Amino acid sequence: MNAIEISHLTKKYSNGVMALEDISFTVGGGIFGLLGHNGAGKTTLMKAIVTILRPSCGTISVCGFDTKKQGDNVRSLIGYLPQELSMYPSLSVFDFVSYMAALKGVPDTKKIQEVLNQVGMQGVSKRKIGRLSGGMKRRVGIAQALIGDPQVLIIDEPTTGLDPEERVRFRGVLSRFAKDGRTVLLSTHIVEDAYQLCDQLAVLRKGRLFYNGSAENLLQKVNGKIKLVRLRNEEQLIALQEQAMVISTAYENGGLTARIMDEKSAFLQAEPVTATLEDAYIYCMGGKSHE
Repeated sequence: MNAIEISHLTKKYSNGVMALEDISFTVGGGIFGLLGHNGAGKTTLMKAIVTILRPSCGTISVCGFDTKKQGDNVRSLIGYLPQELSMYPSLSVFDFVSYMAALKGVPDTKKIQEVLNQVGMQGVSKRKIGRLSGGMKRRVGIAQALIGDPQVLIIDEPTTGLDPEERVRFRGVLSRFAKDGRTVLLSTHIVEDAYQLCDQLAVLRKGRLFYNGSAENLLQKVNGKIKLVRLRNEEQLIALQEQAMVISTAYENGGLTARIMDEKSAFLQAEPVTATLEDAYIYCMGGKSHE
């Protein structure tokens, strides 16, 4: 059985905005990446999965339970970390996680200590929430999501704004959770996080499912199409942007180089380079053939 099954999901708000349109994919075990720019529909989809939002049409099941008809069952199986988790700054780390545990019906102090240990916060459990760094607050957020030993973790943009060390720490926490046959659905627009963690990906673009499959197959879409062009000045760069999709630029030795998507093999003198998952992601988000 798949951990999450989404079938023909559509969400249209009362103001006419179509946030999601006919989305269908499944999520098995391990860590599944949900990629897309801000506004692509990732948060709306996650809120529908955790039963905060009701879809306009379509269905979602979590471990076989329908989110519309069996919401209590679904919520008992899910740990959820939203992009913005409201915390009480005057509470200690331990008291805040205890409060969230009580809301979930898990008053066991031992369980609270266990989740704090899992995220490396046991040493600062008495510190006030208001005195924590951004990375520590996100770890507290993961801790409250782990309360109740969920089968599925739904994590929305957990590493946004964090320094590289905290991002690596987060990846370790999620990897350890998924090792036990459980499932993580990770929403992000940071391609490096998806590359390090996820074998399977879905890419949302403007509320629609643009890609669903393995990271390796996504890379195949841009293999042989990524090239390096050497330029003398900004004027040449401006001209190049009218002819090809420029992924990135770098200044070196008085000139500059541009990494481009050469979809039609028009730049025969350009130097081919190895494609990355970020190249493939940018291709999904707006390659010239997809405008």
